[in-house]
Amino acid sequence: MNLFHLYTSPIETNTYVVENNRRCFVVDPGGNAEAIWELIEDRKAKLDAIILTHGHFDHIAAVAELKRRGTRKENGEIVEPQIIIHKLDADKTVNSAKNLSIVTDVIVEKFTPDILVNGGETLKIIGLDVKFIHTPGHSKGSMCVMVENKIFVGDTIFFMSYGRTDFYDGNFDELKNSIINKLFNLDGNYTLLPGHGDPTTLAFEKLNNPIIEEHAYKPID
Repeated sequence: MNLFHLYTSPIETNTYVVENNRRCFVVDPGGNAEAIWELIEDRKAKLDAIILTHGHFDHIAAVAELKRRGTRKENGEIVEPQIIIHKLDADKTVNSAKNLSIVTDVIVEKFTPDILVNGGETLKIIGLDVKFIHTPGHSKGSMCVMVENKIFVGDTIFFMSYGRTDFYDGNFDELKNSIINKLFNLDGNYTLLPGHGDPTTLAFEKLNNPIIEEHAYKPID
């Protein structure tokens, strides 16, 4: 597995390209579809999937264009990259108020997801086991995506920080529950690849993330 990183969107979203055996998927293409596509072409890879940790504008703005560029003919059939998002964030793919682009200069072209996940699924994508963990809080349908020893955590958790919960359908108690009772309960150590800022590790955040001490909290069933 090869991992590549680009900054996209006006607020430097971390976009990731995962490649395996000349096939790839993109995580959170927040903009600059041309640069993302150039990287894919340089690797001579085929784009099989676009995975979204959540539906905010700075994580989805390049989706429609990438799907167009990645659509091709294989063995006489038209093959399209599959767009994957949690079902509770699917509304953000067509609603500029809910994806927050309405308050920015960013235009998000509407698109229709191909696969809606609930969380808990493991899908085989480009020959890799990709596990989806529902981690609501930053948005209702936020999720983390586990591949080998790495977790793409979107805006759920950052290096010594965590995602905002003051947007549409955000909820602090849900976020804290997602981090402490889901991510921090995972066995082993993982590299955490966030939607913004620097990578970190699960072991480090278990000891240092300020959400452990923030605000009153009780677990959510």
